[in-house]
Amino acid sequence: MDITNFPKGNEQEFNKFLVREYIKFGSVDEVLRNCRFSLPISYANYQRVLDKWGIVKAAGPNSKMTEVLEFLTHFARSSIPFEKLYDKMPPSFRTSAATLYRILSYIKEGVTRRIATGLVVVSDKDREKILVADDVSIPRVELGKTYGSVSIPMGFSRMDDPREVAILRVLQQEVFCDLAIEKKLPENIIPYHPRPFMYLDIADVRVEIFLLTLSKKLSNKKYFSSFKLRNHKFVSFDRLLSENPRVNLRVGVKEAAMGYKKYLEMLDRKLTFNPLYYKSTLNYHLSRSLPIQ
Repeated sequence: MDITNFPKGNEQEFNKFLVREYIKFGSVDEVLRNCRFSLPISYANYQRVLDKWGIVKAAGPNSKMTEVLEFLTHFARSSIPFEKLYDKMPPSFRTSAATLYRILSYIKEGVTRRIATGLVVVSDKDREKILVADDVSIPRVELGKTYGSVSIPMGFSRMDDPREVAILRVLQQEVFCDLAIEKKLPENIIPYHPRPFMYLDIADVRVEIFLLTLSKKLSNKKYFSSFKLRNHKFVSFDRLLSENPRVNLRVGVKEAAMGYKKYLEMLDRKLTFNPLYYKSTLNYHLSRSLPIQ
């Protein structure tokens, strides 16, 4: 967007532009770099606008984590030695071999050192359908990554984040981006004192997964928007658990659907239980040095 097109004195629209660019690029530094440092606002004032809008700041290098998962998934599915596969990576691949080796060692030891937040979002009219969308990050042919893998809303969290804040960050970035920009995101979406119904280990990340139930109005696809995900839709967990080769699922989605199905079964039986725990298929195979079929 050309910032010179803003009407003079239209501070509200300019602030919305700043918020939109921040959600799109993930940091103030990246926004300033993309605009060639020509924005008529200081770094500190930019941060104040984000705070005024109630925008939760990004918590980690999601793009780098995507790169790590793509490499490890390709490594687990192939018979190519680690060093040979790494040597085939293009110059744009930023993760060092030492980092990948360290993550592999954490996986084998069952250690997690970072946390993330995932959301199983359902409509109050059909609890057996989960909100998913297509990941629109750039395909990496050299890693076997195709365009548009199906994902649930998920992103990094900080260790000291209140869970309400961690959930709000994911909602702003991957579910209700436009509502956040317009300051119209309802405050009652997030449960009071939210508690995860399951934990999921993906690489060296422990993902806390929460259940959110949307009203009939907010379940309308016209409200869903994100720079990271598109084509939001509700899909039955049975479909996500099927062995349909045409459905390309992001790492962890099948386990999240499996955990949610188990959660509903236990609720129907009126059982009291601690959060469920699952290990991603990727971790299972890498920890045992088994290829993913």
